Amino acid sequence: MKTKPILILKTGELPRRVTASLGPYEQAFLLLLGEGQCIVVDARKEEPAGLDWAGVIVTGSPASVYDGEAWIAHSEDFLRRAADRSVPLYGVCFGHQLLAQAFGGKVEKCQHGWELGTTAITLTPEGRSDPLFAGMPQVFSAQQSHGDVVTVLPSGAITLAQNEHWPYQAFKLGDAIWGTQFHPEFTATIMADMIHALTAVLPPAAFPRWQPGKEAIRHRLLANVRETPLAQRCLANFCSIVEQRSGV
Repeated sequence: MKTKPILILKTGELPRRVTASLGPYEQAFLLLLGEGQCIVVDARKEEPAGLDWAGVIVTGSPASVYDGEAWIAHSEDFLRRAADRSVPLYGVCFGHQLLAQAFGGKVEKCQHGWELGTTAITLTPEGRSDPLFAGMPQVFSAQQSHGDVVTVLPSGAITLAQNEHWPYQAFKLGDAIWGTQFHPEFTATIMADMIHALTAVLPPAAFPRWQPGKEAIRHRLLANVRETPLAQRCLANFCSIVEQRSGV
């Protein structure tokens, strides 16, 4: 019997500085998951065909989920229909926010400004027992790049992880929907390139907690960048969840 594929729902592209070496954004996921079990669909250009997927991973994006674009509304509808079929869903950054909004939550610009670089994440008691974080310690490092946050979780959602910047770093809704604000797919190289690209265009006011001046902000962010292999486990753990649900 042929195994159903995992859908990577692509919702945007990374800055040119990143894709110049990485290739298209989905490569960050495929290098960790393997191309054989995944199919990539760009939600900005087309809608996924049907709902017969083993699982769905929703990527990050430079867009905001509240932009009002038609493709965003279509993606929300697709995710709700997939959830009705009990397809496991995992959203990353924009994908985390899109899932929250699709199921009744709220997303807004973060009152603390941008979160960018390698940061510490702390699991809640519920997170420590959740399969998405299986084999992970209570505190681990993860890569971040976002100016928006989930300000209201969907009804019934459970907070799985938090940090000093924002309390909703991961959530779970029901038994088949997960979101992480952080990027498990980012390597240290991707993160460093993201910092160079974003600090070149964002004003210092985007980082109100930091010393003013673009060069000072960039230097401090780059000095903290490191690999985050524990955060990457979220993708492997999601694939394990998918396999168990599929009976593989």
